[in-house]
Amino acid sequence: WEHKGWCQGRDYVVIGAGFVGLSAALECRRRFPDASITIVELSPLCGGGSTKNAGFACFGSPSELLDDWNNLGPEKTVELVSARYNGLRNLRKNYKDSEIGYEASGSIELFTSANAELESKVQNFLPSLNEALEGVFGCDAFEIIENAPGILDATSIISSPLEGILDSAKLYRAMLQSTLESGIDIINGVKIEEIVPEGEGYRLDFDFGYFEAREVLIAANAFASDLLPDLDVKAQTNRVLVTQQLEDLEFSGSCHYDRGYVYLRRLENRLLIGGGRQWGEGGSEEVQQKLQEFLAKHIKGAQDTEIEYNWIGHLGVGSSRDPIVKTVKPGLHVGVRMGGMGVAIGANIGRELGGLPKE
Repeated sequence: WEHKGWCQGRDYVVIGAGFVGLSAALECRRRFPDASITIVELSPLCGGGSTKNAGFACFGSPSELLDDWNNLGPEKTVELVSARYNGLRNLRKNYKDSEIGYEASGSIELFTSANAELESKVQNFLPSLNEALEGVFGCDAFEIIENAPGILDATSIISSPLEGILDSAKLYRAMLQSTLESGIDIINGVKIEEIVPEGEGYRLDFDFGYFEAREVLIAANAFASDLLPDLDVKAQTNRVLVTQQLEDLEFSGSCHYDRGYVYLRRLENRLLIGGGRQWGEGGSEEVQQKLQEFLAKHIKGAQDTEIEYNWIGHLGVGSSRDPIVKTVKPGLHVGVRMGGMGVAIGANIGRELGGLPKE
């Protein structure tokens, strides 16, 4: 009954139930109203990486965009920022701010004496960056400010009023509700071990059975290369910490540091900090210690605070920050490599992925 009812004869199977996977399945439903569509997800709880997402509604800090400018060129950098910003605007168009916990808080990038060389390069780069992004935003995206509430020991600060923060669980629930209402099956706790061509479609093997799919859409981001080893994406471990509740917390919004490798935001009366992979292996105790030291040194009120929540997330990264959305072979499609920008571009990449299957 399980095989016949849930696994056999599926038109489309989506691997990964995060922001990209849900959006891809919804796009398939829009295009193919009568199709059988199933999403399979490894995590037993909700959407894998998407519900571990820190909830930054961002499009890239100046130092991160300097990296892109040098590696990809000005035109591609502007294209990436435009895609991210349009993705954020579409989220707010499709959902009320209250539905997804969106706060138009603005953001800052913090520089310290420890990254003085990078600070100098970014400040020299800022006029060119703002000019290049004028067509995207219609105003200067970034400006140097003297100080920011609750920030300690900064040598300079760059502010952007155009970014925000949101509640990842609320966003996921809103997308999940739309998915379930469209008649799409979601099966959690399933790890697809192998995708095998069979007949006119594919067999997707897992530990106690298999799915039959006419077409397969892979939206597993960081772990897609487990199924497609030649794919230029790999899992990058990130530590995320959330403090206990803090009194008289002055800092609000979000903060980026050192090319986006460290990210920090207010979470009600707590602080969330994550990343630090430039300091060592992402899941190590060394990185956790350095993240806590960063909080204590640079955020007023975070001295000697205890960590109440602590988890590991995974970014999908590769040789470029450019997402991969393509047909690998007939009937097998992939949409991955969010590069830490899943909130901004996940839904749009999912729609693009869901547009790949043939009529």
